[in-house]
Amino acid sequence: MKNILKMRIQQFANRLLRRLEKKVDLNYQLNEDSLALNQLLRLFDNNIFVPLTKWSISPKEVLHICNDLVINKRTNIIEFGCGFSTLCIAQLLKNNRIKASFVTIDNDIEWTKELTKILKRLNLEEFVKIIVAPISEVEKSISKNEQELWYDFNILNNELINISNFDLVIVDGPIGAITPYARYSAVPFLKEKLSDNYAIFLDDTHRDIEFEIAHEWHKSLGGEIKGYNRYYCLTNKNNFNVSPFGNKY
Repeated sequence: MKNILKMRIQQFANRLLRRLEKKVDLNYQLNEDSLALNQLLRLFDNNIFVPLTKWSISPKEVLHICNDLVINKRTNIIEFGCGFSTLCIAQLLKNNRIKASFVTIDNDIEWTKELTKILKRLNLEEFVKIIVAPISEVEKSISKNEQELWYDFNILNNELINISNFDLVIVDGPIGAITPYARYSAVPFLKEKLSDNYAIFLDDTHRDIEFEIAHEWHKSLGGEIKGYNRYYCLTNKNNFNVSPFGNKY
């Protein structure tokens, strides 16, 4: 009887400890994001509202991307899934007078129209090119397992035919729920277009499928891989650590 009571007390204590650890970790993450968001909003010096939702890339990931862009002197950027990060990167290119090509891809035509309006109000149209690519049947050569859909392969091929040497890749689309391994195709599609020195950011790797995708890409590309709570970063060079202050992996 005493052993059973002792075991139950221990189980209760373990559950309580796990809840406390989760709460501490969540508070730590929120503090990281608050610091990052404060830094990012300094990019904007007007009263334009910048949309930021629970579906957006976290502020600390966007700050990590911006750090990488500046410190590692990226010049050819491609993004899958546009939004808050798009505005921050375009504004950074403008503010710091960085000469870089920036392409962002999305399947939602209504959202891209709205984003275009915001870019125009911020005078950022010249710093980013938006490609609208509907979701369609994925090419088998760049698919994984039961994946059925991705961005329209022909549109992307035509739009990017003369662009290569991408050195900064951001993958936050398409929406993971549309098909298993929805984001897998980005790296197989770009593999021959990657620079000799690149960084690839994959969002939402707290989810099992995105976590698996990150490690599949690592097997394919080699180099270094690091996980930061909600996202992973893959690089092929041992560059200076550009992760935001306080960001742990």
